[in-house]
Amino acid sequence: MTTEKLYNKSFEIIFLSLTPVIVAITILYTQKSFFITVFAGMLFLTLISWIISRLHLHHYFFLILAFLLPFSFEFSITDSVKIFIPGEPMLAIAIFVLGWDMLRKPSLMRELFNGESKWIIPFLISFLVSLAFSSIMLVSAKYTIINLSYMLVFFLWFKLLFKNRPEFFPTLILVFSISHLLIIAFSVYQFSQFNWNPVTVKGIFRPFYKDHTIFGAASALLSAFWLLFATKANTAKLKLLFMAFGIVFLGGVILSFSRAAFLSVVFFVFVYIAIKVRVRVKHITVAILLGILFIGFYQNKLIQWVYSNKNISHDSNSNYIDRIESSANITTDISNVERLNRWYSGVEMAKEKPFTGFGPGTYQFEYIPYQHPKLMNRLTVKNHWHIPENSGGTAHSEYVLALSEMGIFGFVALLLLFGRWFWIAFEKVGIHPQRKNILIAFAVLSTYLFHATFNNFLNTDKLAFLFWGFAAWLAANYELKLNT
Repeated sequence: MTTEKLYNKSFEIIFLSLTPVIVAITILYTQKSFFITVFAGMLFLTLISWIISRLHLHHYFFLILAFLLPFSFEFSITDSVKIFIPGEPMLAIAIFVLGWDMLRKPSLMRELFNGESKWIIPFLISFLVSLAFSSIMLVSAKYTIINLSYMLVFFLWFKLLFKNRPEFFPTLILVFSISHLLIIAFSVYQFSQFNWNPVTVKGIFRPFYKDHTIFGAASALLSAFWLLFATKANTAKLKLLFMAFGIVFLGGVILSFSRAAFLSVVFFVFVYIAIKVRVRVKHITVAILLGILFIGFYQNKLIQWVYSNKNISHDSNSNYIDRIESSANITTDISNVERLNRWYSGVEMAKEKPFTGFGPGTYQFEYIPYQHPKLMNRLTVKNHWHIPENSGGTAHSEYVLALSEMGIFGFVALLLLFGRWFWIAFEKVGIHPQRKNILIAFAVLSTYLFHATFNNFLNTDKLAFLFWGFAAWLAANYELKLNT
């Protein structure tokens, strides 16, 4: 069949498939029935995913997804049902496409879980086990479906795609980056409308980023990637372009006023230096032990310094350096005190249900009785239906969240997965033909591995795409045996 005939046949299939579906959806939607609308939506997802699978349009679909994802925003379907548009519907399409692909090629399931993918299996199982023992089953079911979908598409499936087309991942990140640049421009304009008042920073990224720290985390990942990817550029023009991307996204980190995002970039620099000088795990272990000894030896002076730190993150008169230094203020900086309160609550929850946890997504509903009285403050949530202003979020740590919601097994499974990437970066890539890509991927991931200590964003579409995408690129490159 010639290319022209193939295109004609493709358009014929699309037209014949979509026309009755669009007509049906229009008719059903006018009935104003929630269940009929859901049925119509499922019908549309089934047909559009079949077309993508049948015509092998996967790469085009993911390019569209990468471009639209930064613009995803929260949309209320009903008073109690909210979804991210277009992120979650497109994720649903991706899952349906994968389902059609598996029907056509049953061996695909085995391919998805081969090689480095095996290291994520304990974490996936932890979700399912803790779901079975959840204290709020409906909440955990939704949370589990969303998170497993992110890992299935953005890690397991992406890894397979990147092995077959290694150049596809940088293309995806480029498309995502262009959209993120547009949001930076939009946010700067928003900021200017408020006369550059730092107090307004938390809202200038809305509706696309509902929290300035999520924007900061995304900008940190993109900045780290482009600054390192510039070293791979073949021409001076490309090198300058990629460096410019990295610098602009670093500006996005600064614009976000997110202390954790800024410190994650600093951490990334140290990680990259360690990688460049070929530091080994044994050297890192020794450094950690020396650090512990140092803390023990200067314990009193460090405690005195911490308690003397009176810099406050929300002080509009403080400069940027003061805001960064406020990260160590655990006495008068209320946001830090509240974060300690959330961590304490998570640990106490884990003590009560050490093996199963309370169930995925349940932290925000269960942690309130476990708060420490001495850590409670004006940001403390006493009723999850009445949350004080600027007091959103859950455990404020991926690690504490996993421990409280999925128990010790979920926590260990998460550390096992992260530890595997750490081991690859520092022990396994000495003469690997894809060494540079692997080390870039891990160095970029390190920004969020650090940030994850202070916040938890892997249940958001944008961060899930970036984090699991970089993890998939790392795993795919490690499994490649030939130069690309």
